Order: sequence, then structure tokens, then C-alpha cells
Amino acid sequence: MKRTAERKERRRPERSVFSTILLSLLAVLVVEVLMLTVSIVVSQVPQQLDQNAEDILAKQVENRSGYLEDRLVESARLGDLAKAIDGETQRLLQAGTIHLDSLDRDSEKAAPLFEAVAEDLIATLRSKSVTGIFVALDTHDIADWTPGVPVPGVYLRDLDPNAPPSQRNEDLSFERAPAALLKNMRIATSTTWRPAMNTDPRNDQSPIMEPLRAAWEDGASLPAAEYGRWTTVPYHLAWDPRTAVAYSQPLILPDGTIYGVVGIELLTSYLETLMPYQELQNDGSGTYLLASTTTDPGSGTLELTTAVSAGPDGSLSADGTAALLCQTDDAGQGVIEADGRTWQVSLESLTLYDRNAPFSGERWMLVGAVPSTKLFEFSSIVQRLMMVTILLTLAVGLGCSLLVSRQLARPIARLSAEVAAAQKEHDSIPRLSHTGVRELDRFAGAITRLSRDVVNTSTKFLRIMDMASVELGGYELRMDEESVYVTANFFSMLGMPEVDPKGLDLTGFRARMAALAGRGQTVMLAEGGCLLQIAQPEGGVRYVQLRITTDGDAEVGLIEDVTAATLERMRIEHERDYDVLTDLYGRQAFQRECEELFRAPEKLRHAAVLMMDLDGLKHVNDFYGHDWGDRYIRQTGRCLAENTPERTICARQSGDEFLAFFYGYPDRASLRKALDELTTAFRESAVVLPDGQRMPISVSGGIAWYPENGSDLATLKRYADFAMYQVKRTQKGRIEEFDIKAYDQEAYELQIRQEFRQMLEEEALTYHFQPIFTAADGRVAAYEALMRPTLPTLRSPATVMRIARELDRLYEIEHITLFHATKRFHDLLAQGMLEPEAKLFVNSIASVSLNDEDAAEYTGRWPELMRHLVVEITEEEKCDSAALARKREAIQAVGGVFALDDYGSGYGNSGSLLELSPQYVKADQLLIRNIDRDPDKQQIVSSLVAYAHPRGMKIVAEGIETAAELRKVIELGVDLLQGYYLARPREIPDPISPEAREEIRKIAEER
Repeated sequence: MKRTAERKERRRPERSVFSTILLSLLAVLVVEVLMLTVSIVVSQVPQQLDQNAEDILAKQVENRSGYLEDRLVESARLGDLAKAIDGETQRLLQAGTIHLDSLDRDSEKAAPLFEAVAEDLIATLRSKSVTGIFVALDTHDIADWTPGVPVPGVYLRDLDPNAPPSQRNEDLSFERAPAALLKNMRIATSTTWRPAMNTDPRNDQSPIMEPLRAAWEDGASLPAAEYGRWTTVPYHLAWDPRTAVAYSQPLILPDGTIYGVVGIELLTSYLETLMPYQELQNDGSGTYLLASTTTDPGSGTLELTTAVSAGPDGSLSADGTAALLCQTDDAGQGVIEADGRTWQVSLESLTLYDRNAPFSGERWMLVGAVPSTKLFEFSSIVQRLMMVTILLTLAVGLGCSLLVSRQLARPIARLSAEVAAAQKEHDSIPRLSHTGVRELDRFAGAITRLSRDVVNTSTKFLRIMDMASVELGGYELRMDEESVYVTANFFSMLGMPEVDPKGLDLTGFRARMAALAGRGQTVMLAEGGCLLQIAQPEGGVRYVQLRITTDGDAEVGLIEDVTAATLERMRIEHERDYDVLTDLYGRQAFQRECEELFRAPEKLRHAAVLMMDLDGLKHVNDFYGHDWGDRYIRQTGRCLAENTPERTICARQSGDEFLAFFYGYPDRASLRKALDELTTAFRESAVVLPDGQRMPISVSGGIAWYPENGSDLATLKRYADFAMYQVKRTQKGRIEEFDIKAYDQEAYELQIRQEFRQMLEEEALTYHFQPIFTAADGRVAAYEALMRPTLPTLRSPATVMRIARELDRLYEIEHITLFHATKRFHDLLAQGMLEPEAKLFVNSIASVSLNDEDAAEYTGRWPELMRHLVVEITEEEKCDSAALARKREAIQAVGGVFALDDYGSGYGNSGSLLELSPQYVKADQLLIRNIDRDPDKQQIVSSLVAYAHPRGMKIVAEGIETAAELRKVIELGVDLLQGYYLARPREIPDPISPEAREEIRKIAEER
């Protein structure tokens, strides 16, 4: 196979050193370029730059929109002005100075009102920093208007609202006002002044008409400010080319009379100064649009009506005649195609109206728009630079690869030519020139030295063998020459001194080596080769290690005498695996041997693990010394080894513990017989102590059966260990079999005790409430809190109480019950889940009472619930008089009362009743069950009722489960009812069942 591989290797096409280096460098170059390209693609640098540009645009628009929204909202707050105008209107109407019928027909008749509010208009104009303010009067339904008919009004302008105001109002001018008002106000008029305001009811962009129309159509049912509206497209006054955007709202008297509008104006030129488009892009190519839309924002396409546009020449149009279509996404980003260009836009909504206002459907927004080519210009430049970088890298890398390949290949080619020339001249030691390359010069020197070293190889090998500290031998086979070389001591080391190595051919050598296989044991080694155990003619055993390697047509074998090392290793392994004192297996060897058997289950058949503990060893060590203790252990180990069958693995596990594994038995009976024989041998064996006493061997042991108790060694050892310790805890000196029931019970007890501690630490329990109903009408009179642990195994309250008594943890149970039950009762009361006047029955332990600190905390945390508290003393519990006295004093001090629980089931019924003097007595469910058919139980309950009622006690019948029981206890005169028939315990209590309610109603009617 190896020769075939070599022939295939020779058939591969040869390449020059130059081409090999060049291809390698080119491959590296391609990988570098690919990595550069992939890193650019993965890092998404252009996309990140584009995203950064969009984020900057969005942030600028967001900041500007907040400022602009504040200015517009503040400008539109005309409530105080409208209130002042309404007040003056009412005053003048009451004085008869003006009349609603003629107020909107004659500007001169409306002049008194204008004069009265003129100062308020000027003050508002100044405070709002707007370019204009106006009032127009109309007291008639807008449907009756005639197009083109002017209405009385005042329109006042301040063309530079940011400049300091003039004391004589010289910076103001009237655009519209009655002549009489002009004379009194001494304010200049503009060149386009008119005495009245023209409007057209058909113009839906009029600052006057739309608010009036909305108020008239709605019957003025909303506050006047709710009908306010911003004009969505710019307008201009007649004969005035300046465009403006206005906000106006109707004037409505308290009686609902609509008599005009009041509003403010913002010139578009002034609004443009509030939207500096230069901040959108460094080169000033951006544009701000103040626009509105009625399109659903979820449609993905918005129709924008532009009111104001602030941008350089050639920016988006702002004439408002044609809507701009904007494709948007959920993040407020979008694209507009206009004027043959693509604009990247960011939109921010402006909240100018209340949600349910009539014009809330006109959504205003600030739009920041930048041409895509400008916004993403830097990203495009970076992409071009990356492409140029990749191309330059390719070009420079290719040139450098050619240069480096040529420089590296030149000395190698020269050295190759010199070696080839030396071969042609049959020069055994070639003389190679110096190349100046360290590695090549070292290679040339190595060739020269190798040529010299070959001559001395065989001599050196023989010297090494002679100098070795162990005996070595070897052979070499040449398949191509069919020759054999064997050292003189080779066959003698293999225990065949009679073989003469001289004159052996391949066939003879193979025959001798085949004969060797049957003359001793052979062990294959993990590190290669094999270990041969050779019996020596003079006696003893010799261990030799044989390693064979193949190189082409040659096979070389080396043999080494490893007897000393092998014997030392065997000694160490014996000390590791065997106990020094008993010569039995140690724990690890026992584990290894048994696991080997368990990997072949067919060998086990019926098996058993016997775990034993030596009794009395401590006594021997203490009284006679450890030497005699060792004799006791040694005698036990000898007895175990001598009295176990062949198919037994015995071990000393620790100081006084022994293990035995019996396997390969046809049935348990035969295996038990072997165990009985071992037990008998232990009883008959003894060690004689220094004082002459004979001390029999005594062991306590446990047996686990395979496969009945377990199918793996770990389980069997655990079960045998459990059985052994069961013996040690009861009566030592016996060997008992594993009992799964005892194991499970032990595990169960361990588990529930662990969960009990967990329950106390984590307070892992809750409380359910079972209602207690009145016998008279079925109303809820009280709730009994019942403990419910929330752990996997520990579920029963009775088990909780048993473990608490065993572990002396009753105080913790008393504390948790009082605090948790009361807190849960308080929470349900606060949520309206319980009857507010119902009592809370809480089970208490008669022999336990809270200490002063906990009692103070309890009563202080829920003082309002103390009058609801009924403490149940379990009648099964023997009363501690002192604890009961402390409990009674603490409970009665805060308004609580007592109940005697489970009456009829425990200690001294009459004695408990007399000592406790409870307000409630709960007849136990054992007394109530089948009471309808048991005259004796009826007599007991009847007597209890007769005793309790004269003393102010109430009787609770608990455990009612049938209608017949319910009817009978009511007939016997009990006061309160409890049981599954009426309602089961729940975290949130259920009402009384319909069947029980109906039964109580029938009994009441029969009475």
C-alpha cells in the first residue's frame, strides 16, 4: 500500500519553485482581498454612513419641530383674549350700545366693540410675537351669507414682531378697521386698508369661514377653542401680495350665540425665519416644509399640503396648489419624488389640536427634506475610495508577488542544478555553493554532512547496543533484496538459543517467529509493540518487548529485555490493587473488577453485593492496641477469602468495612446457601486476645440482590449499605437483606423533613379559606383559614404538625399560621373577595403562644382585624394551662375570641370546655358524619347545644357532606354550618352551594 502511494505521488505533475511560491502568494493576496471585501460588506460601512446621515436629519427635524410646535401652540392660545371680547360684548349688549342683529351688517355700528377690545388685541399681538391679529363679526348662520359681502372686522399687523415695541404703536398698521376706530387709535393704515373684511363662504381656506362653519354645524356644543383651526394653505388679503398662515376660533357667548371669530396671523416670510433650512445640510441644500395631511399614517403614502416652505432656490414648491406624495416608513423617514429629483425626508408630527377636535383630522407636521444625492454624498465618496483601495491592493500585491517569487526561487534553482550536476558526476559528497539564504545554506550543509554520516551508521549502531544498560537485539528484513540480518543474541533472548541466525532466509525467519507464538504469553501494548513472557530453561521468566516498524521494502524489529521494569510494575500494581493487611482487593480494584463483570451481564446471572462492618474493632483498638486490631481485621479477611466460592470478589473497602460480590449463580437459593455458609464461618472463627479470651468475629452486614434490587453496581452498593446500617441501628452481628419498603420510608421521611425545613425557611405555604354559614339563613358568618403547603412531597397539614412536634418547631408553625393567614385574610378583604363583617377562624396550638415581641408586632400590624379574630384551640391537643392563659390574655385584650375545635375527638371534652370557656364550640366531623342515622350522636349534639346556648356559646357543625346531615344538625339547634356540602376550601372562597341554600330555605319555611 505504501509503495502504491509512493507511485501515485511520483505521478503528480511537478511545478517549479517559482510557480509554487507565486501561486501561494497569489492565494494569500486573493484571501486578503476577499477578507477586505467581506469586512466592508459585513461591516456595512456605506449603509451605516447612510443611516447616520438619516439619523442626523431626523434629529435636526425633531429638535426644530419641538421649538416650532411650542411657538404655534402658544400663538394659538387665545382663550384670555376671547374671554375679554366676550365680556366686552356682553357689557355693550346689556348697555344697548350694540345689537346682535346689526352687529355684522355695519362696521360703524360695530366700532364701539372694536374700540373696547382694541387694547386687548394690541397686547395679545405683542405677547404672542405674531405678525397679525384680527377679529371678524358675524351673528347670522353661515348658510345665509352672500359671497363677496364684507363683514365688520379689525385686522392689525406688526411686520417685525421680534423688534422692540414702539410706545405709540408706530410699528403697527391697520389692514382692516372702521374709520371711526382709526381716528381714535391713531395707528397708521397700510396702503391696502379697507374698512371691512371680505370673505367668501365657499372658500374652505378662509381664516374666518371654517371655524364658524364648524361651530354652526355643531350647534356650539364644545368650548370655542375646540373649533380653532390653522389654515392649511397660505392666503393673502386683497391687494396685498404677502402670504400668511392664520389660526382662528369662533367667538361664542355663554348662551351659545356665535357672533364672530378671533385669530392671529403669521406671515410665511416670518415663519421661514423660524425654520432655518441651513441647519439641515452644511451646504444649505435642505428644505423645511410646514405641511398638513389628512391621509391615514398607516397607508405608507402621505399627501402633504404645503403651507410654508423654507429652502434655497430650486427647493420643494410651497404654493400649496399641488399635494406632495411622500412614501413613509414606521420610523418617520420617507422619500419624495419632485421636480425630477429624489428627496430624503424626515417627518415629525406637530400636535396643534386636541384628539377629538373638529379639525383633528388635519394632521400638521414639520418635514425636513434633503436631496438624496446631497444627503448620501459622503457615503458615495467612501464607497468609491473603498473600490479604489481594493483595486490598488490587487495591483500592488500582484507586482510584489512576482518580485518576491523570483527572488526566493533563484537560489533554490541554483542549488538544485548543482545537486543534479553532482549526481551526474557520481560525486558522493557534493560541493554546494553559498546562497546567502540561511535555511538553504543549512540544507546544503546537511546534505554534505549526511553523506559523511552514512558511512559510519552501522558502526555507531553496534556501539550503542553495546553501551545500553539493558540487553538489546534486533533484525532487519529487506523485501526487495530478500535478505535477513539478525543480531547474535536475538533468538537467545526469545528463549531459542538453539537457533543459529547465520544463513537464515526470509522463509526460515518467518517460521521461527511463528513458532515463538506458542512458547509463551503475549500481551499487546497500548503504545505499540508487544510484551512477551518467555520461560527460561534454567527456570524463571523473562519479559522482553518487541517493536516492529516498516519503511518501504524494509522491516526492522527491536527486542529489549524489560524483565526488571515489568516485575517492578507488577509489584506496584499489586500494592495498588490489594489491601496490605488482608491481601484482599482494595476499593478501586473491587470497583474495576465488578464493572468489568457488569459489562458482560450474561456472566452475572444471579448475583449479590454483601457489605459488612466489623463489630467490636474500636473496643479491641482501645483496650488491646492497634496491632491486635490489625490481627482482628486480618483474621476477618482470611475468613472471608477462605469461605467464599470461586465466583466471588472480596475487598476491604475501608478500616472496618468489607465488600463481597457473589455472581454466576443459577438462582437466589443457591446464592443464599453460599451466604449462609459464609455467615456460619464467621461465627466459628475467632481471634485470641492477649488476655487469653477468645473473641468471635462479629460482622453486621447488608445484602442487595441482582437483578431484583438493582441492575448496576452503584445501586446495589447503596442498597447493601442501607441494609447494613439498618442492622447496626437495631441489633448488630446479623446479616440482613435489603428491604425496599424500609428504604423508601427512610427516603420519604428524609425528604419530608428536608421539605419541612425548606417550608419554614422559604415560608412555602399558602392558606385556603372555607366559609362558615349561619344555620338560620345561609349567610357567611366566618371563614376558617386552612394551611396548604406548596412543596412536592410535604402536602398534608397533619404531617407538618407531626414533624413540627418531633423537631420541636411548633412555635414557628404558630407564628407562620397567625401572620400568613391574617395577611391573606386582610388582602382578600381589601379586594372585596370576602364578607366585610365575617370572622376569621385561625387554628392555634394550645401549648404554644407568641412571645411578647411577636404578639405586639401581630396586633400592631392588623389592629382593625382583631375584632374579627377567632382562635381555634384543637381539642386533640393537650392544653398547657400557662400557655393558654397567656394566649387568652393576649387575644381578649385586642377583642379576639376563642373556639374549641374538633369537639368530640380528643382529650377530656368537658374539661377542655370548662377550662377554655370558648365563644364557639366546633363539633368534630366524626360526630357529625351520619348523624341523621345515629341517635347517640344526635343526643351528644343536642346536649352540647343545651349546655352552650345558655352560656352564650355558639355551636359550629363541621364536616357536613350531605343534605340529610345538614337538615338534622339544624333541627338539633346548631348555630353555624361548615362542610364540603356547603362550600369547599379555596384560595378565594366560593359562595354557598345552590343545593345547600335551597335546603336551608326549605327548613326555614317548615319552621
